[in-house]
Amino acid sequence: MPLTQAHAKRVTIKDVAREAGVHFTTVSLALRDHGSIPERTRARIRTIAENLGYQKNAVFSALTQFHVNGSTAAATPRIAFVANRTFNDATSFHPHLRSFYDGARHQAGVLGYELETIIVAQDRHDSRSLERYLRSHNISGILIASFEPGYDTLSLNWDDYAIVKIDSMHMSPEAVIVANDHRQDIRTTYRQLARRGYRRIGLAVGRADEESTQHRFSAGYLIERGEMMPGDEHNIPPLLFPFNPTREQAVSLLRSWVKHHQLDAVISHHSHIDELLHEAGLRVPRDIACACLCIRDDNTHLTGVRPNNYMIGVKAVSQLATQIRIGERGIPEFSPQTYVRSEWQEGNSAPGGN
Repeated sequence: MPLTQAHAKRVTIKDVAREAGVHFTTVSLALRDHGSIPERTRARIRTIAENLGYQKNAVFSALTQFHVNGSTAAATPRIAFVANRTFNDATSFHPHLRSFYDGARHQAGVLGYELETIIVAQDRHDSRSLERYLRSHNISGILIASFEPGYDTLSLNWDDYAIVKIDSMHMSPEAVIVANDHRQDIRTTYRQLARRGYRRIGLAVGRADEESTQHRFSAGYLIERGEMMPGDEHNIPPLLFPFNPTREQAVSLLRSWVKHHQLDAVISHHSHIDELLHEAGLRVPRDIACACLCIRDDNTHLTGVRPNNYMIGVKAVSQLATQIRIGERGIPEFSPQTYVRSEWQEGNSAPGGN
């Protein structure tokens, strides 16, 4: 017997996404007419939503509506997006941090929250002033956004807050973490290069990135090298760039390391590794191949992995909102880690065979 309309199951964004064959975040963006989704896709998703009878969640909509008396607007709850580098505002974030922020801001809006950027640095907040600010503004949710080693950290009364971290594995607290799977990314990249005939494959990453990910880059590299390239002749130590090197320092270190170990391929987290190699006097891919572990949207020529930093921001806010909703505060006994899958990109910096 068919259900009456009153008893029918409410159509959700995930139902629309399933019918459209896209991620639910894409549906959310399309229904908000976001410019990042092509107009044709937006129109198709709107049609599917209408056909399914989708209606906007009234509970979340109510957060920004007037009270019953019509005289006072309901305050939008806020969560803090906390970074530890000096930026004027979110528009000056580094590209990867900006992608985290954009995803977090979008999901915060979907769930009825306002995302507030807070900077912890010498000329901004320290732990004490931040705690005062959070209390005075009734902010109980903190997103620790990819804190970089070598800069300011945090020491708060964690029991007062819901907490999620993006990367930031080098620092307290032992909170829920959302990140891309750095170890799997490099294992995938190493295998791709080995299958193309490259044998002397080196890893070049920063010490800061190694610390903030609990050495997952070098761990994945060593595992894959041991499995695919056993033997002392392939025992190539990773190049670890120092904290905050100048471009000249990075190029000099890269040049010496490649020459000393006679490499034919380099894997690096640096988003312009091909340019660094060129400045070191090496032609890509004629002299040496390279693969990048954090390809940006504009780097279509590079081979490597493209982390879904936007989705990491989305997932981080979703987990934080869940903690806030159920009243979970402080550091959990067992802190889960959520990994968002990266995408492989086929460029021209590591052609098949060598």
